[in-house]
Amino acid sequence: MARLQDWADQCRTRRKTVRSCFLTAAEQRLMEDQLPWDLAWKWDGGCQNAERKKLILAMEEDELESDVVCLTARVSDKFVQLTHRDVLGALMNLNLDRSQFGDLWVEPGRVVIYTEENLADYVIMSLTRIHRLTLNLQRSAMMYEPLVRTEPMTLVVASFRIDSLVAAVCHCSRSKAQELIRAQKVSVNHKILAECSFLCHNEDTISVRGYGRFVLKGQSRRTRSERIVAEFEKYV
Repeated sequence: MARLQDWADQCRTRRKTVRSCFLTAAEQRLMEDQLPWDLAWKWDGGCQNAERKKLILAMEEDELESDVVCLTARVSDKFVQLTHRDVLGALMNLNLDRSQFGDLWVEPGRVVIYTEENLADYVIMSLTRIHRLTLNLQRSAMMYEPLVRTEPMTLVVASFRIDSLVAAVCHCSRSKAQELIRAQKVSVNHKILAECSFLCHNEDTISVRGYGRFVLKGQSRRTRSERIVAEFEKYV
């Protein structure tokens, strides 16, 4: 919140557009209720379904210009299979901060990285190799959308309490699920939880660090013992 206040003060004082670093979905959620009423603002991550986004502040709406740039490179995955972790690790090896990049991913035949204008040329010149794979990054006029893949899951749960749901999706005991929650490794709709008794609802997104992300779709039926047969979608 202090950073948000600082960005707003800069915008008012300089009367120029101010752009934040790339913010996580949880950080965006924290700021949404405190956005300045006297300034124009918008979120931008480069593509429509971006998770990491910049906050852009300006005195007038027509000054809300984004500096988000899309970098892409064609890659051959015949011999080397790149992953998100490989690309992120290569960027971190350039002594850059994670907040300087938005969404990035590897799809068949292509690497996509969202960053900011004043960093784009440096990344293009510096990130030329990942493992044994040569990379030729270029600016893209097209803003690519991430390929979101999910698979359905049907699980039996005792209730829609978060500890019960985490135990089901992670295939662990309820006590282990409660340990994960108390260790702040569980979030619902990008908000980290502290209470094991939190009740989830349909379309809530449950993220468990080290296990993945799941969307609770709802209840399909009950078993003879009155347990809930719940439907989920798992991001893969």
